[in-house]
Amino acid sequence: MRSASYNAIRSLLAAFAAGSLFLFAGCGYRLDGQFTGASGAQSVLGDGSSTLKIEKVDHVALYPWVSYYIRGLLRDEINLRRLGRWTDQGDADYLISVSMPGFRVRSAVSNREDSTLLHASHIKLEILVRNGRTGAVVWQSGVVSYEDWHETVNEDEIIRNGLAETARRALDLMQQKF
Repeated sequence: MRSASYNAIRSLLAAFAAGSLFLFAGCGYRLDGQFTGASGAQSVLGDGSSTLKIEKVDHVALYPWVSYYIRGLLRDEINLRRLGRWTDQGDADYLISVSMPGFRVRSAVSNREDSTLLHASHIKLEILVRNGRTGAVVWQSGVVSYEDWHETVNEDEIIRNGLAETARRALDLMQQKF
């Protein structure tokens, strides 16, 4: 009796797993994390085969490493989303300009022993995409803001996390279809 119920449960689980697999495959999901069909990694840049180059990064931060970090963030995030192919030399289909009109990190002591600092970060970022051949503006993110409180003494970590979240939000806007 026990083996019959055990076999029945195994059969039900196998049927459920197979049904789930077919259901998800029918919706366009794949194991590599990318979508298929019309809901694919589409953006204002097209289907991901266009070449991209970061033209410039302007920022108001006093940290000289911020512009290099923003370049790396955008490169990594666009590669992760498979929105385009990077080129560092020569012509590109699209040129990306990044502007940071606002940047602020403030710290305050959060207790009487001065042992924990509470930081507030506020970052504003704007991305502009131009056609590499004509120079016409293809897309503009508008100013994207991110503000948060952090309980850490590592100010660089706060800045890096804020920049990463702001860049992700801007690229999310790039993929919206309206």
